[in-house]
Amino acid sequence: MKCYICGSESNIQREGKVRDSLKINILECKDCGLVFLDKQETDDEYYKASGMRKDFKNSVEVLTLNQNLSLTDNERRIDFIKQNFSKDINLLDFGSGLGHFLILAKENHFLNICGVELEERVKSVYFDHNITLYENLDYIQNDSLDVVTLFHCIAHIHDPIMLLKKLSEKLKKNGKIIIETPNANDALLDIYKNKGFSNFTYQKCMLYHFNKYSLYQIARKSSLDIDFIKHIQRYPLSNTLYWLNNNLPAGQKYWGSIIDNKNLQNAYEATLASIGATDTLFAQFSKI
Repeated sequence: MKCYICGSESNIQREGKVRDSLKINILECKDCGLVFLDKQETDDEYYKASGMRKDFKNSVEVLTLNQNLSLTDNERRIDFIKQNFSKDINLLDFGSGLGHFLILAKENHFLNICGVELEERVKSVYFDHNITLYENLDYIQNDSLDVVTLFHCIAHIHDPIMLLKKLSEKLKKNGKIIIETPNANDALLDIYKNKGFSNFTYQKCMLYHFNKYSLYQIARKSSLDIDFIKHIQRYPLSNTLYWLNNNLPAGQKYWGSIIDNKNLQNAYEATLASIGATDTLFAQFSKI
């Protein structure tokens, strides 16, 4: 099977399984490092019908942890936007989901904001918060946006290069595309080779896992300038240790109060980043 990015047919099958579709294999390109699924079973209708949420009936406990992490993530993202852009920018969040990031952006006085999201049942959330929501990019004028964000979205897109080209058309000159996506070289996969994690992290809706090089390549093939690609660590050390000990998620709930603190998290992130093994990539690209 050809690699989406470089066209190579040289690949290996990765350890682990796709937790919601055991008939799908996980492949890794031996040339560019892109990790991809050998079958693509999702389409627009899947997302419109809330397919991703229906496939994972998490416990209240795990949902609460995910909501807490989402708030922390969005606060970090808003801090980055505030530090680098003025509050009068025209900002689009592509794949905006339940609107948590945009709601927080509005609370921080970013008023020229909108989202693109397929899921039908979230429309009322945007209406209640008076935030503009589009179903697709056709409703957005070319050369009208300053910033486009894609938080944990690009991995779900069948043709991410085509999408980035379309988003670039919507940007003003020197406009920015900000991407956050899971790192294919996560330490739990590449270093610790944790079986529980490798059987948990892959989902049929996540078609690609990028490393720094493969993410760089899709930006280059989309005719975008690469401002930076950084390694960041979303999950704390307690989560990693819990995976290693129990082969289960949510370690921060059980061990976080004992192990985690800001200084340790910063040191842990810096150590993983130095070897390219954080759980997440954070990138900014510019329209040329």
